[in-house]
This record gives sequence, C-alpha cells and structure tokens, in this order.
Amino acid sequence: MSMCNEMSGINKETDESNFFVRFFKYFIPWKGDSAGEIVRKVIFVGSIVLFASSLNDLTSFLETDKETLEYSAQIQSLEPDFEDELTYGGGAAVDNGGTSAPTMEKRVVQDWAKSLIKRNKEVVGWIKIPGFLNSEGKEYINFPVVQHEDNDYYLTHNIDGQPYESGSIYADYVVPIDEKGQPDDIIIYGHHMRKLGTSFTHLAEYKGGVELLKKCPIIEFNTIYETGQEYVIIGCFVGAINEDQDNDHLFDYWRYRNFNNTDRTFTKWIQNVEKASWYSCDVQCDDDDDYITLSTCSNEVADMRWVIVAKKLDSDDDKDAIIASYKEKKDKDIYFPQVWINAWGNQKKYLGWSY
Repeated sequence: MSMCNEMSGINKETDESNFFVRFFKYFIPWKGDSAGEIVRKVIFVGSIVLFASSLNDLTSFLETDKETLEYSAQIQSLEPDFEDELTYGGGAAVDNGGTSAPTMEKRVVQDWAKSLIKRNKEVVGWIKIPGFLNSEGKEYINFPVVQHEDNDYYLTHNIDGQPYESGSIYADYVVPIDEKGQPDDIIIYGHHMRKLGTSFTHLAEYKGGVELLKKCPIIEFNTIYETGQEYVIIGCFVGAINEDQDNDHLFDYWRYRNFNNTDRTFTKWIQNVEKASWYSCDVQCDDDDDYITLSTCSNEVADMRWVIVAKKLDSDDDKDAIIASYKEKKDKDIYFPQVWINAWGNQKKYLGWSY
C-alpha cells in the first residue's frame, strides 16, 4: 500500500512537470479521450489550420498591395518635365467612326513624350491634378494615359503590359488621339480601388464638398502632341450606366465624343452635365472648346459612376473668376438617377474615398 502511494505521487509529479505532454494531451486527441473530447480537439486543430492558412493569405494580400503601391509610385515618378516645350493646338476633331477631319498641319509628338512612347507605344498623354496631395506631398492623380484598341485591356494591365489589379488610366478607344486630331471630349477611365487608393480612387473626395473643388479645380492634361494645357472642372456628378437604373432616361455621357451628331449634340450634353452636377460655376462653354471627362466607379450604389468634366482653358477664360464662382448646389436642384434616389433619396451622399 505504501509503495503504491509513493509511486502514485512520483508519476503525478512527473506528468505535471512536463508542460509539452500536458499541452498536447489537452489539445490533441489522446488515447482514452471521450467522444466529446475528441470532437472538441478536432475542431480546435481544424481552427488552427484554417487560421494559419488565412494568415498566409493575408500576408500574400498585403505583399501584393505593397507591390501595387510601389509600382504606382514608380509610374508616377516618370512624370515628364513639360517646361520649355513647344505647344501645338488640340488639332482637328475626329468623327465617331474614327475618320480624321482635315488639318492644316500634322501634329508633332513632343519631346517629353518620347521616352514614354518608347516604353509603351500606346501612351497618348499625361494627366495630373496639381495640389491634390497625399501625406507624402505627392499628387494622387499623376499618371500617363494610354489608349488601346478596346476599353477592356487596360482595366487589368499596367503600361508595361503586365497583369495589374489597379489597371491603367486610359482614354476611350473609339476616337483615336493621333497626329490627325482628337475627340471634342476625351473620356478617360480609371479604377476606384477603395482602401488601396491607387488609380482614380481619390476622385471620390470631390463628393465631400465644394472646398476641395476650390482648392484643386485644375486638371493638367496634355496629349503627346501638346504641353501646358489646363482644364478647369465644370461639373461633378453620379451617373447611371444602364437605362433601367434611371427609368430609361439614361445620360450616356461616355458616348458624347464629338458634338457633330444629331442625337448627341453639345447642347444636350452640357445641359445634362449642368443638371446633374453637385456644384455650379460661371463658365462659358461652347461646342468648339475641348473637354475631358474622368470616369470611375461610385460605390454608394452598385454599378454607378462618379464623373468629373473639365473644359480646356483658353485666352478668353478668367480662371480665377471661374474658381471663385464655384458653389454647392442644393440637393433639390440636382438631378439624381432613380437608382440613387431609391438608395439615398434626392440628396448627395459621401461615405469616404475608401468606400
């Protein structure tokens, strides 16, 4: 009896002193476990495996984000020096079929663009919003603009032709930007990448109020045939892309490339821009002016777009007066597509640039 008690004490002490044995017996199925204990331990082990797998996926995701941001910064570092360059006019407009109108002289590629074209022959310009800065003091929007034979390729590829989640900033393909001319309104597309913040994501900040518009009202956009071109923002609005989103009253802004069509006239276009814009301004717009339209996703409602329209400044425009005239429009004076009204009512809504 005494020997049995003595050995019992020794075995107990030995077992309790071995941490690893106790650890594994608590978490790993062990001989003598009840059915309930085995189930508990199997679930625990499965959870650990799932957690490890998720952690690996998260690490890969963060690493991909890091690479994307680094590449975006690399591309932005290619910003040309536009000073001391010759400047040519916008050139003749081209019809929707892509046939060039006659011009007095062939447009010449500027020196600043040649290194970019060498890297990618589909580069057609550079876009920048000066003063719209991140925490490092660099512009959010400062990219080359490319143009492919369709509007799909650069949704998923960078300017080096590699698969790239953020895509590229690209011009609508239907009317080419070339030595013969360019469209009256160049539609320029870019992704909204939410928290990643690349591409056209930060254009959403123009939903936040008129103060940013007053601070950053100018878009610098030069095709490869010109330099020193400034566009002043004249409209910011949410747009539907399908007729059933707005009771069959669709403003298909992306199809207004040239204002020489009986169905898509300049008058109809500018009226729709003014009607839908969240802001108003005093600016003279004519059908012989040049325009750009920036288009990205608007995530407050599925399958909608956030659109910014700008007019190229000319010698007759008083830039300071236009900027001073910016005003926030009352919600009741803004045209919202029906799908937006269904979600938010007839009012502006901004959920943050990363939404």
